[in-house]
Amino acid sequence: MSKIFEALRKAEQEPNPLMRRDTLPPAPPPQGHPRDQRLLDLEFGRLSSAVQSCFPKAKTGKVMLVVGCVEREGATYVAASLSRMLARTTGEPVLCLDANFHDPALSRASMGHDGLGLADIYDNGQPRDVSPMLRSGDVKNLYILGTGRARIVPGSLFDSPEFDALLTSFRRTFRFVIMDGAPLLKHPDSIHLAARCDGVLFVVRYKHLKREVIRKGIEMIESVNAPILGAVLNRRKFAIPDLIHKLIT
Repeated sequence: MSKIFEALRKAEQEPNPLMRRDTLPPAPPPQGHPRDQRLLDLEFGRLSSAVQSCFPKAKTGKVMLVVGCVEREGATYVAASLSRMLARTTGEPVLCLDANFHDPALSRASMGHDGLGLADIYDNGQPRDVSPMLRSGDVKNLYILGTGRARIVPGSLFDSPEFDALLTSFRRTFRFVIMDGAPLLKHPDSIHLAARCDGVLFVVRYKHLKREVIRKGIEMIESVNAPILGAVLNRRKFAIPDLIHKLIT
């Protein structure tokens, strides 16, 4: 058994003031995928394998930021789909965290407008138990944490010692934490997140932005010495008809 599984098992036995694994919401049984999802499953399966290969000797869980330069690059879709695939392929708990307070699409889809979340954990000065705030995903081992109700300044939260302590707790509880960040060039929040992550996945929509704009986003991440694991080319087009492509893949 790999060292990361041993580390997570040990973490389950140690007291953790922020997370109680015995109160995590039950995950639903895995469901089958429609046939038209086969290619997407294949692509995200490859992405999941590539992400895991970046941390072959990890002793703790890893926190990753998924982000794009601007809106509509598909960062939220990639974050949700990658989280789902990691939960399926690793067999270990995976957290999909909505860290985009400006457009919390994950929170709206999974938790509605009234659910407690990230902003509420330290709202009263003392850390709340995070477990009741989690929602089960649509596959086993997948959990979702939304942005929450409290109004905060995201950058101040992400720069706080409390947030660092929260990420430490998440690393002990989950094998992967996938954070969906706000667009880099519009909001500085994701720079604060990138500085605290173990890796960044950069989402680029096919033929949507000029190379200079993409380079600017990469330079912003590099300015805080955040490790860029790679780029995800979203909505790419194939030069051959879809029917033929499906037959040969």
